[in-house]
Formats: sequence, structure tokens, C-alpha cells
Amino acid sequence: MYQAAIVEDEEVLLKSTKELLATTFNEKNVDVAFDFFMSGAEFLPMIEQHFHYDIIFLDIEMPGMDGITVCRRIREIAPDALVVFISNKEALVFQTFEVQPFRFIRKSELSQMAPSLVSSIITELEKRKQQIIKIEEPSGGDVYSFDVRTILYVEAQRKECIVVTDGGMTTIRSKLMSLESALENCNFIKIHRSFLVNMSAITRIQKDSVLLKNGHELPLSRNLRETVKQAFLNHSMS
Repeated sequence: MYQAAIVEDEEVLLKSTKELLATTFNEKNVDVAFDFFMSGAEFLPMIEQHFHYDIIFLDIEMPGMDGITVCRRIREIAPDALVVFISNKEALVFQTFEVQPFRFIRKSELSQMAPSLVSSIITELEKRKQQIIKIEEPSGGDVYSFDVRTILYVEAQRKECIVVTDGGMTTIRSKLMSLESALENCNFIKIHRSFLVNMSAITRIQKDSVLLKNGHELPLSRNLRETVKQAFLNHSMS
């Protein structure tokens, strides 16, 4: 099941948009769970807490914080989020380019465009499907969803792990071994007993440390250095 958010300040439009999109996804046999927000200020805390939305349908003209401003913040935290602007203000379409929306749809044409819009969303989500992982804490704890591409590294600290992404950090009650298993086929490598690193985030292998693209320098175990070095070289050439 995919997770979607609709951010729209007019309650009637919020309801009709949800009904239209839910019906269209159902007709294509795709399950989507929708959350609803009537302002950017109401919506952003979910993103800032790293709740993963596969699709975000976003109005532009809203009281307080406009949709483009909201999307700038989304891009800081979840740069690969699939954002669809729904607005009748066609003159604003060029202003949206800086935040790279997936689509810009006029509200007046949403009903007509819904089938093709939903088809293109499904196609894109299928491409991304293998890059989303869900991690569940033991004993029926919380479930976390991450886009693998945004994870830089995982650090083990006692009985918890800190997942460091492009957008921040999330603490999970789990052993590093469990996350290592979840990320087994996602180009992650163990560089130290306490660190698991995304090879796409590595910029340099040093004598006793690994330098990442965000500037962080992590310890590299001596007995793992050659394995990490060779894996990094293979990844760089693939």
C-alpha cells in the first residue's frame, strides 16, 4: 500500500479531491492510504518527523504558508518526494520549477486528467518501489519507512540505531544486525562494528576513516579496510 497526503485549505475541495483520486487508484487496483491537511503548517511536522509519503498532492495558494514554500521544505527533508501541484493559478507554474514537482495540474481539469495522472504516478512509483524499505522495531514497535537513496549511514548505539539521512536523523530501537539484514541488497557496507554506510554516500576511503558526501568522517576498522576499499571501487565502476 502506498501513502499519500493531500494538502488543500478548502474543505470541500479536499474531500472531492480525495474521493476522485481514491476512486481512480482503486480502478487501477492500487491501494493508497490518504492523509489530509488543511495547511502547510499542519502538514510539515509529519515530513519533519520523517514520515514517508509516496505521493504529496499540494495546493499552491493557501493562507499563511503557500505550497511552493511548503515544497521547498519538503525538498530539504525528502528531496525525492513525488509532489503534484493542483492549482488553478497557471501563472504560477514557472515558479514551481525550482522545487521540481512531478506534475502541475489545474484544479478545473483534475477530473479529466485523473486517469492519466494516476497512471503516470503508478509507473513512477513502480520504478522506485525497490528503493523503499520498511523497518519494524522488535516486539510490535513502531514501523519506519525510508527511501534507501536518502540514507547516508546507520550508527549503532547500545540497544538503538541512528539512521542518518539527507534530511536528518531517526533513532530506532533495533540492533545493527537487523538493519544490516534489511539493507542487504541496497549497496550498504559495514565499515566498523558500529557503522553501516551507503556506498553511494562515500567520497573517499582513507587509512582509518571513511569520508562521506555530507562531510561526516566515520571510523574504518583496520580488518575491514581492504574489503571496504574493493567494494567501493567496484561500486564506483558499476
